[in-house]
Amino acid sequence: MEMTSHRERAFRQEVGRRLRTRRESLGLTQEEIAWEAGVAQGSISHYEQGKSEIPLGVLIEICRRFGVSPLEIVPSLGTAAPEPGFTARAS
Repeated sequence: MEMTSHRERAFRQEVGRRLRTRRESLGLTQEEIAWEAGVAQGSISHYEQGKSEIPLGVLIEICRRFGVSPLEIVPSLGTAAPEPGFTARAS
């Protein structure tokens, strides 16, 4: 169970990092994005910090505002941080 939590946390943190980077590059505030996405500013903060999972509908609204596909924000599952203690085996 702990390994899944680590992977999920790493995934949320990477999504959050990408959201924050894109928002800042566009010169937008968390308040502006929150208003357009229909959520509280605190929710945007939590998404960017990886503390909360972002609902799909909210992600789509934010990506529309950013002018990007959600695929540019959501990392491939293969790029998420490896689980602690995980060692790939040779085939």
